[in-house]
Amino acid sequence: MSKINIPENYPKGCSEGSIKKVVQECQNKISKINDYSNVVLGSTYYAQLAEQGNAELNRRLNEKLITNLEKSSKRQRELTWAIIIIGGANLVLVLLKLLNIINLK
Repeated sequence: MSKINIPENYPKGCSEGSIKKVVQECQNKISKINDYSNVVLGSTYYAQLAEQGNAELNRRLNEKLITNLEKSSKRQRELTWAIIIIGGANLVLVLLKLLNIINLK
């Protein structure tokens, strides 16, 4: 059986592509090991490596989602204030028109 090349900085220091590659190789290894009956190193080692990689990918995805939510929330607040200001300006114009202070044509 071929050896899986696992970087020293796995999984936190690896790129997403590297993590996905190691996870895929581990999953392939697990499948092959499960086919053999006399294996010294069982599939649990590779399952743990794959689990670590998947956990790191999920953590990174969650960080991206949280960052995007924060940006979206900030933008929503900005838009809300813009709508309030425009609405207030329209209200002032209507009141001025009703009181015949300004003449809009």
